[in-house]
Amino acid sequence: MKRVVACALALCLTVCLFAGTASAAAREPISKFTIPLADNVNLIEMTHAGGIFTDPKDVLQQHALTYQPGGDVRPMVIYGSTLYGRSTMSKIATYLDNQNLSLVAGVNGSFFDMSTGIPYGLIVTDGVLRTSGNVNSVGFFKNGSAIIASPDLHVLLTGGAFSDTEIFYNKVLTTTNGIGLYSRDYDTATKNTVSAYNLVLKPVSGSDSELTLSGEMTLEVTKITQSAASCAIPAGGFVLSIAEKTSYASVLANMKAFKVGDRVTVSVRCADEWEDVAYACGGGDLLVEDESALENFTLDTKNEQRARTAIGIKPDGTVVIYTADESANSAGMDLYDLADMMESLGCETALNLDGGGSTMVGVQYSGYDKCATANTPTDGSMRACANFIFLVREKTQAKEADHLFLYPAHSYAL
Repeated sequence: MKRVVACALALCLTVCLFAGTASAAAREPISKFTIPLADNVNLIEMTHAGGIFTDPKDVLQQHALTYQPGGDVRPMVIYGSTLYGRSTMSKIATYLDNQNLSLVAGVNGSFFDMSTGIPYGLIVTDGVLRTSGNVNSVGFFKNGSAIIASPDLHVLLTGGAFSDTEIFYNKVLTTTNGIGLYSRDYDTATKNTVSAYNLVLKPVSGSDSELTLSGEMTLEVTKITQSAASCAIPAGGFVLSIAEKTSYASVLANMKAFKVGDRVTVSVRCADEWEDVAYACGGGDLLVEDESALENFTLDTKNEQRARTAIGIKPDGTVVIYTADESANSAGMDLYDLADMMESLGCETALNLDGGGSTMVGVQYSGYDKCATANTPTDGSMRACANFIFLVREKTQAKEADHLFLYPAHSYAL
């Protein structure tokens, strides 16, 4: 009889434990554990549940990274050796190792074209603009602090018949997007699929050789290549391209007026508060603004239960990076619940990042020397992505331990 009563009591407790309302953000998690990864970085593992407790799809597995600027850990945006193509997180971690940096934690970043790996928004690394894109973005300054907003980015061409003509930088050329500028950050060639008219350029002596936010450089035409879908990009040089069947016939005519030896100026303008950003990547819809969850979203999967990745900033400057899994054991969430969650985590502003099969969390647990996958990716394994947001620190020599960490970091009892 005692055994029957005990079983009934356990079942009752379990049902109560998993009962809840429809929105995960509106209730407390049934489990929540905080694991320190560094003095200023914590990993929070959370599980929410609701509805019928026997259905695993009523469970939501989540991870949140909290980062406070000012310690020995700093944020970086990193992609592979070129923008064209995709890289896995483990490959990027190897790159960090070669730079004498250790990964503390990382998540996937920009939305991107699956066929080319080219991100839809801007990318800035080491203070250099790698690709353009004027969308809601997250930027990091040298001191580790963050900004989330539209960078109001414009890449402008002046020379010949052009005067502050807007162009794109390191994106795939089409017949409708006008003039594009390419560097070796893109790849060794433009790799376009439409026939293009190309001006091969090199920086003139004394000019900047890289594009920075609010910077400019002067380039000289060294070669003209016609009817080439893919044009080689010289080391240290650039290629200016326009489709030969472009929708802008007059723009093509102006391009064809250039001769070898002619010069052009390419300049970058952005919002004043973005000028000193050292690392940045584009995102999607703003989720939270002025500490309030938003509701007007443009993403086509906004109503679907998907894996999600988001980044937010608290009023005190703390950065919150959040992921929700969509797998056999986790329901995923729609964009409205994601916005509510970022608000409930205390964010003053928050941005949606690429999700679905791209959502991943990599961490190096304290006391370990390798990166591990903390979440359960939708695809069953980490997807190769366009870029990643990493929290990193300088490698240090082995020394006596100053902290003790016990694993497993948490346990459950019923």
